[in-house]
Amino acid sequence: MLRSIDLFHYRNIDDLHIELLRGVNAFIGSNGQGKTNILEGIYYLSLLRSFRTSQINDLKQWKSPLFRLHGLCSKNGLPDTELEVVYGTERKLSVNGNAVYRTSEFINHFICITFIPQDMELIRGGDALRRRFMDIAISQSSDAYLKTLQAYHEALKSRNLLLKDRDRYDRRVITAYDAVLVQTGVQLELARRAFTDKLNAVLSEKSNALIEDGRMLSVKYLSGIGTLLQTTDDDQPALEQRFMENLDKNYERDCREGFTHCGPHRAELSCLLNGTSLLHFGSEGECRMASLAIKLACVDIIKHNSSNTDVTLLVDDVIGELDNTRQSNFFSQLMDAGQIVLAGTFLPEPLASIANVMHIQGGKIVM
Repeated sequence: MLRSIDLFHYRNIDDLHIELLRGVNAFIGSNGQGKTNILEGIYYLSLLRSFRTSQINDLKQWKSPLFRLHGLCSKNGLPDTELEVVYGTERKLSVNGNAVYRTSEFINHFICITFIPQDMELIRGGDALRRRFMDIAISQSSDAYLKTLQAYHEALKSRNLLLKDRDRYDRRVITAYDAVLVQTGVQLELARRAFTDKLNAVLSEKSNALIEDGRMLSVKYLSGIGTLLQTTDDDQPALEQRFMENLDKNYERDCREGFTHCGPHRAELSCLLNGTSLLHFGSEGECRMASLAIKLACVDIIKHNSSNTDVTLLVDDVIGELDNTRQSNFFSQLMDAGQIVLAGTFLPEPLASIANVMHIQGGKIVM
């Protein structure tokens, strides 16, 4: 869990120190005061990414050359870990005062999961968002998966660069990356398939808590290794053979269009309600409930698979469409996480007697 965070020149926050407790921490204030900026800063300190933008300059305070985030986190009673990221003209990371240079050395010292309005894009957005969701969720309980994912994308990037200049490089040079793609890509596929199975096993309970009329939410992983998106039960050797065959089959097309057409970077996660695609047929309310249920299921999976049973949940403006019963069910399931950090214009009734409340105005904590 996160014990404290300092934000310096981050969004509308000039210089702010925050102590966080186990249980519920609530930032309350009017719109535009910086509540969501604090949640975003916490998320960035955990995963080195924003949940709102891919533009780093958006995170710096107006006219500031840099921002800095500093935090203390704890895991299973071990000594605190000190994290710091400074982003000016370049990114500088440190763990316990020692510089680190790879993302994998910095992230996941505390596990962070969002419940935010943007999460509905998990259902309604593009396939890249669902692949990113899977990759982040699996990486949060598996360092090996993150390293495999990085190796796959490094090989994919190199192959695609060569494909764009086939007149300079012959086929043997370009396909030298195929073996790495196959080895790492099949490991990703198998891990994603296992994650999907676990997700479906938990979604029954979450569906009952949040979705009306006994309807059942499920997900289906569609492999990107074949020429068409499809489910597959192939074992590792069969997947490796099929992936290599399709890389060879698509070589000329890859050269013409300058990118690799098959692989886990082309996979899809289909979200279904009673077997019907929510992407194509779900209402806004159904998609909102589905995103909450999937995220709650993800919390359970990460806690079960990880040695770190404390998970920090970031909750911002997601209960407006829930009736009183489902609000109560939602917060009841959140309470098992270890730490909740909530932002809102008011404190929800189920949390009124247990929350550590901080009022935010103009990027500052006020009495």
